[in-house]
Parts: sequence; C-alpha cells; structure tokens
Amino acid sequence: MMEYIELEIIDVESTQTPSEAFALIVREKEGEKEMTIVIGLHEARTLVLLINKIQTRRPGTHELFKSFLQHTEHQLINTTIYHYDEGVFYAHLLLQHDLDNFELDARTSDAIAIALLMDAPILIRKDIFEKLAVLPRKEETKIEDFSPDIDLQPEELELYIENKLQEMPLAELEHLLQGAIGSEDFELASKIHDEINARKS
Repeated sequence: MMEYIELEIIDVESTQTPSEAFALIVREKEGEKEMTIVIGLHEARTLVLLINKIQTRRPGTHELFKSFLQHTEHQLINTTIYHYDEGVFYAHLLLQHDLDNFELDARTSDAIAIALLMDAPILIRKDIFEKLAVLPRKEETKIEDFSPDIDLQPEELELYIENKLQEMPLAELEHLLQGAIGSEDFELASKIHDEINARKS
C-alpha cells in the first residue's frame, strides 16, 4: 500500500533558465525537507496571488472551478501528486459527490492552486518525495497571510495592504503586479506599481 506525505506551500521563486521557468517550493508538513516543482510564468503569477491570499476583483479559472464544485455540491477531499517521470509531476483531484469518490487528472500546478483555494490537503507519494526532497534552505522568505485576521474599516484595510506591500521583496511585488493585471484588479495593480516605482527611485 502506498504511503503519502502532506505538503505545505512555501514560496514561488525565479529560476536562472529558462527565463519563464519558476520554482514552486513545497515542504513536508510534519518535517523540514523541501522539494521544488518547476512551473511556468502564468502558473507562478496565479500561485503567488493564492499563496498571499489576495482576492482579485474578477474570478480566474480556478475560482470558477471552485464555484462550480460548490454549486454542484462536490467536495474536494485532497490533491495528490501520484507519479513523477523525467521531470514531470502527475496529479489528480479526489472529489466526493453523494458519498461517491472519483478522481480527476490535472496538471500539478492547477491541482495545487485549487487545493489552496479550497483549503484541501496536498499529498505526495512518500517515495517520490524522499527521492527529490532536500534539507531546508538556510534563509527562508515566507510571506505572511495577506488577509487580516480581523475585519477592518476601508481606511484601515488600505493601510494594512500598503504595509504588506512594503514588506514584500521586489521580485515578489513584480509577480503580484502581473497577477493583479491578469485578474483585472487594476486598483491593486496600481498600488503595487507605485510601490515598485518607489523602490526603484
């Protein structure tokens, strides 16, 4: 019987080559080892928004899928990375409807994005993880939840967002900017753009 490890998402980082390749850093939830999943530019933008729990004005593809599942009373049990071959990860979504379980094959980045949206566990086969995992990096930049734990008035929320943007590394801000533009949240994009310009000047 296969054993599985639950993962937590740590960060999205740029890679040296190719220029549009990014590294999704994941870590075992009950341990310290980390693993890298290579993703594309579009997927990186999406995951940066989700990791930081920034809600855009218009729903993206993953939000649309989440809404569909909720309206049709499907429950996402978990996302599982079940296979690895020549640098490619394979994943599926385990769904439940009327007490019946079924699996949907999905790109790993999509499966992880949907799991983040729906607060579902992200699992990986233990043998795959142990083959690819490494010890943690000496320096780890993990951005805190972008959403406040308490309800704030509009003026207070604006200040909260501004403070969060000021705490973010420049590279992270540039990912967020592209994600906000892609999601048509131009108000947020304007704030991020102003912060980037302030840093560069």
